[in-house]
Amino acid sequence: MTSLRLKAAVTGLAAAALLLVGALPAQAQSPQEDRKTTYKITPYVISDPALIADPEKLVEEVTKRGDLDRLGIKPSTSAGPSEMAKKAALAADPASYVVDSSRFPAGRIPADIYDYTNWEECDANSDAASQDAGWIKNRYSYCQKHLLFMPAFECGLFPPQCKITGVYSSTNTLIGYGKAGGHEDHPNFRWADFRLKVENIVTTGPFARSGADLSAAIECEGTYTDEDSNLNDDHACYAHENEETEKTINEWRVNDEAYFDIASQAISPDPLWGEQIATGVFHIEYEFDLPWYFQIIDTESPEGGMRFDSAWYLQSHKLGSVFDRAVPGMSYTKSDAEVAGVALHLEEARANPAATMPTQTDKHLAGGTPGDPIHRLAQAKGEKQSFRYDENRRIVRNFCATKAMQDLKATLPVNQGPYDCDEYPMASTYEGAGRHLFPGEPYGGAQYERHYSARWVNSEVNQEAGRRLGRWYDIDRLLDQDAFHIPIR
Repeated sequence: MTSLRLKAAVTGLAAAALLLVGALPAQAQSPQEDRKTTYKITPYVISDPALIADPEKLVEEVTKRGDLDRLGIKPSTSAGPSEMAKKAALAADPASYVVDSSRFPAGRIPADIYDYTNWEECDANSDAASQDAGWIKNRYSYCQKHLLFMPAFECGLFPPQCKITGVYSSTNTLIGYGKAGGHEDHPNFRWADFRLKVENIVTTGPFARSGADLSAAIECEGTYTDEDSNLNDDHACYAHENEETEKTINEWRVNDEAYFDIASQAISPDPLWGEQIATGVFHIEYEFDLPWYFQIIDTESPEGGMRFDSAWYLQSHKLGSVFDRAVPGMSYTKSDAEVAGVALHLEEARANPAATMPTQTDKHLAGGTPGDPIHRLAQAKGEKQSFRYDENRRIVRNFCATKAMQDLKATLPVNQGPYDCDEYPMASTYEGAGRHLFPGEPYGGAQYERHYSARWVNSEVNQEAGRRLGRWYDIDRLLDQDAFHIPIR
């Protein structure tokens, strides 16, 4: 980036009076001519599936009118990508992802814990990936697509008018890879890496000449969420060893990929230091070096978000990074005999809470959708969490020992047992059966008494569902109080 700014500065010294709007051509002109002509680039970064698929529409519009205002698209600014009047309607529920519980049979760790996306899968989900927020396949896998569009103009000051001299456009795809575990060179640092692909490059006019360069660099701004942290926010999320790639346009055509990584500083995972959570907002910054022309501002891709943690109480990896702008979900499937009884319990209980045991007319059972989630209670985090978990279990255990529940159990087929008393929401959530005992604490309050469901379920089915849930918490880095949902398929 330094070399590009140096070139701009040198050009600016040669044309100080015109610095705000452009640079002069390499061949010297007379002072009178200098005052009449300037050269500039107007940047657009567009995340709209229809326009990404049809960039020629933008070329036609900017050629006719000199801008994209009629399409409701403004140039990008130093604050971010192009503002667009016609945004896709937001979904009723927040962004989410779902993995099936069969990914964790018997609570085992999958051979591939990441299940990263690839270019083809990202293209297949281009409608979601072309939204500003991108497409989050799972906690470790992110994809975002956008159109980089740059018209170049030659402008006369007397009279004040501009004409288009050429355009650049490309379809850019950014794939992100979260990590479980520390950086290979700094074991206590959390990190993630990214691949950028620059495809469908179209150039005319000055962009098609030799010497036209495009630079892409990753930037990340972060914050440590613990107010008592003595770590500097500058280290919460930052570009690491692979920050920038600069190539000529022709070189991008030959090799259309670039690699970046970001990191978050931390110390050894330990209860003494807490979870050391840091959040980061990342984007790709583009800059052109175009002979004769001046790009007034750098151009940013839509931003994405990450969370870094050093949660010592997770089993498999004590630190890692995840894409946190989607509500995690794990599904149980009714056709999966290993967990079918639990799946049916959850589906029926949430559909008709008033019919569940214990009876309570105003009962609400959350967790079926990302907009109505439940929250993990990590009992291994500390004494408070462990005590609340034990209370959740005690309340259910006592209720299942009542005559009403024992009479129900006596009516069940003996050959389909033995039976466990299954509870929902689970004891490993803040919405568990004992939440009414914790007014003033997260998700607690006296109004929630009896806001749970208890049902007899085959013991092995119930325990298998629990083993899968526990491993999912671990692999997908569900921390204490993280929201999640459990859809039934």
